[in-house]
Amino acid sequence: MIRNMELKTYKQKVRSVLEESPKARNNDGALWAYYINKFHRDLVNMDEDGEKCVKLRNFRHLPTSQSIRLARQLVQNEDGEFLPTDPKVIKQRGIKEENIRNAEWREAKQA
Repeated sequence: MIRNMELKTYKQKVRSVLEESPKARNNDGALWAYYINKFHRDLVNMDEDGEKCVKLRNFRHLPTSQSIRLARQLVQNEDGEFLPTDPKVIKQRGIKEENIRNAEWREAKQA
């Protein structure tokens, strides 16, 4: 089970990934990969094909994809920030148009 302090830390870090990467707003797998690459770079290696990878023995040092997804849900659903940009994902997640417009307005105001 995820502890409250861990969740707050994940949420802050996930927020920064979502801000930097619109692709991560639409895809939890991409979000987890960006998160690992940004915050656990010391565990990321290159394989013989030049692809980034994490050794199995190091997975225990990583947050679970479910923890990162939960943090994303809190940022997007509770805070209304960095909402998905793909219309299919918006529909699939049941996000209301009003929330999309409010998030776009906040992001434009910050720019």
